[in-house]
Amino acid sequence: MKETLASLSEKNWVKALTWLIRILVGALFIFSGFAKCIDPYGTFYKMMDYVGVLGLSFVTDGLVISAAFGLSILEFLTGVFLATGCFRRFTPILLSIIMLFMLPLTLWILLKNPVSDCGCFGDAYIISNAATFWKNVAISIGAVWLLCFNRTTGWLIRPYMQWMAVVASGSYAAALCYIGYSYQPLLDFRPFPEGSKLYTAENISNEESEPELVFIYEKDGRQQEFSEDNLPDENDGWVFVDRKEIQKSDASNNMVVTSGAAGFVLWDEKEDIDVTEDVLGDNENRVLILFPTLSDTSLAASYTINSMHSWAIDHDIDFAAIVGATTEEIEKWKDLSMPDYPIYRAEDTSIKEIARGNPAVVYLENGVIIWKRTLSSLPIQDFLDEDTPQSAMDFQIDNKRILLNISLLYIAVMCMLSAFSFIPVLNSLIMQTRPAKGKGRSESGGPEV
Repeated sequence: MKETLASLSEKNWVKALTWLIRILVGALFIFSGFAKCIDPYGTFYKMMDYVGVLGLSFVTDGLVISAAFGLSILEFLTGVFLATGCFRRFTPILLSIIMLFMLPLTLWILLKNPVSDCGCFGDAYIISNAATFWKNVAISIGAVWLLCFNRTTGWLIRPYMQWMAVVASGSYAAALCYIGYSYQPLLDFRPFPEGSKLYTAENISNEESEPELVFIYEKDGRQQEFSEDNLPDENDGWVFVDRKEIQKSDASNNMVVTSGAAGFVLWDEKEDIDVTEDVLGDNENRVLILFPTLSDTSLAASYTINSMHSWAIDHDIDFAAIVGATTEEIEKWKDLSMPDYPIYRAEDTSIKEIARGNPAVVYLENGVIIWKRTLSSLPIQDFLDEDTPQSAMDFQIDNKRILLNISLLYIAVMCMLSAFSFIPVLNSLIMQTRPAKGKGRSESGGPEV
C-alpha cells in the first residue's frame, strides 16, 4: 500500500489534483472563517440556537462567545494553511478532526432540521441544510486525499517561515473578530446595511394589502406556522425556526409598507399596535438605541443613554429606544433607568438584524442608516461634557477603509513571506544557467575558436 501511494505521489496529475483540492477546500475555509470573523455576534447567535436545541442550559454566554471567536479564527487559519501548503503533515490531520465533528453534526441537522440553516458562511451566503451536508461530504473526501498525498506536494511559504504566516493570519482574523464584536461588522451582509432605509412605504394601485409576519415553529419534527397573536409556548417543546412576511388584504389601506427585507415592525410600548410608520415614517434625523434584550443590559449604560438623549434634544435629533422585551421587562427597566425618551417594542431577531451589540446605537438621516456602533464603543461616557462633538457624523467610522487597510496589510505580509521563500529557488535556477568557471575558454587561456 505504501509503495503504491509512493509511486502515485510522483505522478504529475496527482500533484496537480492535490493542489486543486488544497485551493478549493482552503478557499471554502477561508471564506467561512472570514464571514464568521467579520460578524462574531452572528456566530454567537447561531451557536446559542444550537445550545437551546440541545438543552445545554449550563453553557454561559461568555463561553459561547469565546467559542465563536475560536471557531472563526480556526477555520480561517485552516484555510490559509491549506491554500499555502503550510504544515503539510499537520494540516490534513486538523482538517480531518474538524470534519469528524462537522460531518455528523450536519447529518443530524439534515435529518432533524433543528435550525433553519447551519450558519456555515454566516449571513454572507446562506445554503440549505442538504447542501451543507453534501458540501461536508466532499470536503471529507478531500481530507482523505490530503492525508495520503499532501506531504508530497510543495508549499508557497518555506517551513522555517510558516510560523510568521500563523502570526499574520491569526492577528488578521483576531482583529476582524475584535472590531466586529466591539464596534460593528466591517462588512454588513444583513438586511439593513448602512445607506439603506429602515422604513419605506410605496403606493400601489388596485391592490389593498398590508404586511403580516408569520412565525414558523417546530415540535417533534413537525413544523407549523403561527401568527403574531397566536405564538406557541416554548416550554411545551416548540422551537423557533424561521419567520416570513406575507401580504394580507385590507380594504381600508392603499399602501404597502415595506420595512426592509426582513419586515421590521415596531409596536407600542404597552399594546400590540403597529407604530412603525408613526415612528420611522417622518424622515427625521434620529438616534435609535437598540436593545435585543433588557435582561443582559448593564444598568451603568443608562446614564450614558440618558445624557445622549439630552445631547440629541439640544441638536434637534429625534431619539427613541427599541427593545426586544415584554411590557413587564420594560417597566422594570424604566423604574431603574428613569428614561425620558420613548420606548418601542420589536422582535429581538429583527433588532439583531439591524445592528450588533446590546445596546447598539444607530443614526439615521432622512430615514437612511448613516452609521451603527455599539454603545460601549462610543468614546463619550457623558454626552453633556463640553468636549462632546457637535455633530452626530463625528461618531461615524469608515468601515470599508478600515477593512481595506488591514486586508492590504495582511496580503502584503503574506506575499512578502511567499516571495522570500522562493528567493533560494530563484538563486538556484540562476546558478544553474550560469556557465561553469573557465568554460568557453581554451586550455591556453585564449578564447575557443
